[in-house]
Formats: sequence, C-alpha cells, structure tokens
Amino acid sequence: MAKPGPAAGSEGARKIAEAHRGSHEHDKEGGFAANPGLAREAGRKGGETVKNRYGPSFYQSIGKKGGETVKRERGAEFYAEIGRKGGEMRGQRAVTRREAGASTEAAAPATPRKRGRPAKKTS
Repeated sequence: MAKPGPAAGSEGARKIAEAHRGSHEHDKEGGFAANPGLAREAGRKGGETVKNRYGPSFYQSIGKKGGETVKRERGAEFYAEIGRKGGEMRGQRAVTRREAGASTEAAAPATPRKRGRPAKKTS
C-alpha cells in the first residue's frame, strides 16, 4: 500500500517540504548547532534506548570491536605511544601539584582520585 501524498523526491514533495521549512519550533531555534544541550539530551536518550533494547554488554562489544579495528589499522605501537603521552602528562601534573603544595603553608591532604566514570549529576 502506497503512502498518501506525493512521491518522495517529486516536485509536489519539494513544495510541501519548502512550505513547512521553518514552521517548527526546532527550526527557529537553530537545532543542535545552536543548542548543544539539545544534542546532549538527544544523545542521552538515544543511548538509554539502545541500552534498554540491547543491554549494557552491547556497548562493551562495540568498544571491543572498535579497539580491535584501531589496533589492526594503527598497530600496537599506537597504544604504547598514547600510554607514554598519558604518563608524561600525569607526571607533569604531579610536579605542578607538588610545587603548588610546597608554596602553601597549610595544604590540605590530597584526596585520592576516584577511578572510572564521574558520578551522574542529578537535577
């Protein structure tokens, strides 16, 4: 059964699309480019939908596939290089913290950094 209205891509469909362009609230606001919060919310909702539909292990499997692809395309040396860069940055930050801590008389004891994902902010 055919959809009602003009065929997709036809002159009639173009005229209807042109008539409706700009008539919706999201057209007036500029969409994702003008409102990054809107994009973030859409991404969050999409991620939740995928998680509910396929389960959390889905993200693990696609992450693993992506990592294997990167390893195949760039080689294991790529991971060694980014690991070295990360280690260098961590060392630089530690030196900066030590220097900043030495300059203050009563520095508060440093709290250990939590590993993993930051906590979700609740509204």
